[in-house]
Amino acid sequence: MLTTPHPVKFPKHANNHNTMANSNAQHWSFDYNYGSQNPQFAQELISTLRGYNPEVSDRQTQIGKTIKHIYNILPNYWRGYSRGDTDEQLSLGTATIERNIANDNLWHYSVQYENTTSGENLRMQFRCSDTPFRFLTDSWCVDARNSGKDEYSRLTCAGHLTSDGEVKLRINDTEIVAGTVGSPVELTCNWALFDVIPALGQTIQASDNGIDITLLEDLEQLRPKSRLGFLESIQTPIPLDGYYLYGPGLLPSYWWLDGYGNVVIASSMFETLVLRERMG
Repeated sequence: MLTTPHPVKFPKHANNHNTMANSNAQHWSFDYNYGSQNPQFAQELISTLRGYNPEVSDRQTQIGKTIKHIYNILPNYWRGYSRGDTDEQLSLGTATIERNIANDNLWHYSVQYENTTSGENLRMQFRCSDTPFRFLTDSWCVDARNSGKDEYSRLTCAGHLTSDGEVKLRINDTEIVAGTVGSPVELTCNWALFDVIPALGQTIQASDNGIDITLLEDLEQLRPKSRLGFLESIQTPIPLDGYYLYGPGLLPSYWWLDGYGNVVIASSMFETLVLRERMG
């Protein structure tokens, strides 16, 4: 189950550069400290976590109430990234997740992912059922852009579910079938997991083998037979409960919840999202 609500407390000397450089206290799933890296990963992660207020009121389900989480994007492997003229921060950009429940009793999501080093700007809009699994409904859209000036600088994708469970995508002007979901159609998105995992935390922990889900990664790649499971609980840098997401064709990712049900760390193969701000 989720930990008891707690104030955010950080280790003494958390800002001390040498302490962070020599510390092995971070969990392996988000331990990306390197001696030559400045600022160091752990230092940036803890500094980012200091910025959010965990005691913001619990998630509201009233009509029209918007919930918004903003995450800093930290590179797991720092070398090779262009830092421009500044080396004061490690963050590559931000990921913002907004959602609200509307009169149609569906959760309306708007996600913006912006990587300032690569020039990638990704916008996604989709709707989900008002259930713990946040199943995708009807249609969705993706607008992906980069800083290039050629015909490949923008990609648009519109998708929808058919009555027989087919996942159809129209990418630019080409329509494809991404796959078929079994009946009943129970399909969610990785960006909805920021709500799915908190809602199912107790169920996941009570299961020996985790729970199975069917995932539409970034609203484009169908990942059937994926699994959410419980990893462990830790106390550093703050008390957190950890979960994993594995599946065929899916890079593993690790999700860490604070005692208020916020996903504060989401770490995948190449980057880690760290909660910077929470509203609603």
